[in-house]
Amino acid sequence: KSKIFEVKIYHSGFCTYQVKAKTESEAVKKARKFPINKNEIFNNLENWKEADDAEEIIKYANNIK
Repeated sequence: KSKIFEVKIYHSGFCTYQVKAKTESEAVKKARKFPINKNEIFNNLENWKEADDAEEIIKYANNIK
């Protein structure tokens, strides 16, 4: 008999910014405040298979067909 699972598939991605700062840590802090470049992040998404997860759903299994 088939079971119902909630599955989370994780992806990694990044955005690239050019930031003027005195130190690397300052540059990272500044870049974290910038908006996400959606086009760039979608273009470089990669599967992160080690983080994927599946959990059997027992509570609602009878309500899903």
